[in-house]
Amino acid sequence: MAMALQATSTDYPYCPSVDPQGGWTPAPNFYQPLPQVVAGEVVRFNFLARLEEGVPQPSGSVILPYAITVDAEGDMHFPETDITLGAGNPLATWEAFHGQVTVPQVPAGHVFAIGFGAHTYGGGNGVVYFDNVAALVEGSGARLNAKAWLDGAFVPGTNLMRDDLRVAGLIPDALPTYTNAMMGPNAPDGTDISIAPAVLAVTGNNAMVDWVWLELRFGTPGFTSTLQGFETVARRYALIQRDGDIVDLDGTSPVALPIKAGNCRVVVRHKNHLGVMSAEPLGLNATTTLFDARAASTPLFALAAPNTGPARKTVGSTRTLWAGDAWTLGVPHGVQYTGAGNDRDLILTTIGGTVPTNTVTGYHRADVNMDGVVKYTGLNNDRDLILLTIGGSVPTAVRYEQVPE
Repeated sequence: MAMALQATSTDYPYCPSVDPQGGWTPAPNFYQPLPQVVAGEVVRFNFLARLEEGVPQPSGSVILPYAITVDAEGDMHFPETDITLGAGNPLATWEAFHGQVTVPQVPAGHVFAIGFGAHTYGGGNGVVYFDNVAALVEGSGARLNAKAWLDGAFVPGTNLMRDDLRVAGLIPDALPTYTNAMMGPNAPDGTDISIAPAVLAVTGNNAMVDWVWLELRFGTPGFTSTLQGFETVARRYALIQRDGDIVDLDGTSPVALPIKAGNCRVVVRHKNHLGVMSAEPLGLNATTTLFDARAASTPLFALAAPNTGPARKTVGSTRTLWAGDAWTLGVPHGVQYTGAGNDRDLILTTIGGTVPTNTVTGYHRADVNMDGVVKYTGLNNDRDLILLTIGGSVPTAVRYEQVPE
C-alpha cells in the first residue's frame, strides 16, 4: 500500500465555508486519500495546526478533521453519517492533534480520505495552517528492510561484524528469561519469543550477531502528551547479521511489522548500543521499505542542544551505532564513563566488583565489545570502548542517545 501522507509545507490556508451537511461548520479544504483501506479498518492520524503568525489573532477558532470519500472527479462526499473526528482550537504556535476512525463503507468508484477544515471567528486573521499530516492503518503486513552496524562488533575495512557470541553458543534462542536489566528498559516483552536452532547455525556473511529490536514512532517529536501524541506504536524483536541486515526471526525475511501501513519514524536498538531514529517518518506498507542506518546519507533524528551530538560513530565512509550502553539511568539517556549510573561500573560489578583483572564469560549487557567475555582491564577490555565512545579524552563527557524519550 503506497501512501504519501506527510505534508512537507505549511501553505494550507482555509477560510470558512458552509458545511454541505448544513450548519456553519468548516467543510474540508484539503484531504489525504487512503486508496487501499477497506471498510472496518481503523485509521489513526496526526497533524499539526496553527494560526498565521504576525497578524492580529481572532478571538476563537476551530479545526475539524472529517472522514470523507472522493469520487473520480475529485469531488468530496460525506459518508451516510457525517463523521467528525474530533475538534480543537489552534493557537498562535504549532499544536499537535490526533484522532482515529473506523473506515465506513466506501461507494464504488470512491476513495476513502481524511479531510481537514478550519474556521476562525471574532475578527482578526482568518487563516489556519496545517503540517505534518500522517496516518497509520492498524493491522499487519508492512515490511521493513533495516540495516545497521554495531560498533562493538564491527571490524573496520571488512564491512562485516564479528559473530563471536554465536560462535561461542552464547546467543539465547529464547528471550523470556532476560529482564530489562539485560536487554534495556525499552526492549519489547520477550515472552514466547524464540528462534529455531538452524537460524543460529548459519555461518558466513549472514551469520547472526545478536538480537536487536525495532520501534515505530507515530506523531511529531516535541508533542509528547497523552492527548497530543508522539508515541511508540510498536516494538518488535529481530536479528542482526554480520553484513548488517536486520531480519525477522526466521533469519532471512524482512521484518514484519504490526501495522498494515503508515508514516512512522523507525528506531533501531541493541542492548548495549545507543539507538538511532530516522529523521523523518518512513512510508511503511507491504512493499518492503529500506532504512539503512549504516549509510552516511541516511538522515537521523538529533536532540536539541545541549544534549545533541552525532547519532552514530563515523568509521571511514560508513556509520556505526555507538557502543557502551551497559547501564540505563536518567533522561536523556547516554553512555557515561564516570558519575552516577555510569556504564563503566557495571563492567566491574559484572566481574565481581573487587578484582579488576577477573573476567566473566557469557551473554551480558556489560560485554560492550560483544566478544563473549566481560573484561575490565587488559587486551580487548570493555571499559576502554566506553571511554572511546564518549570521546576518549574527557572522562566526564556523556554521549547522548539521539532518540527522544
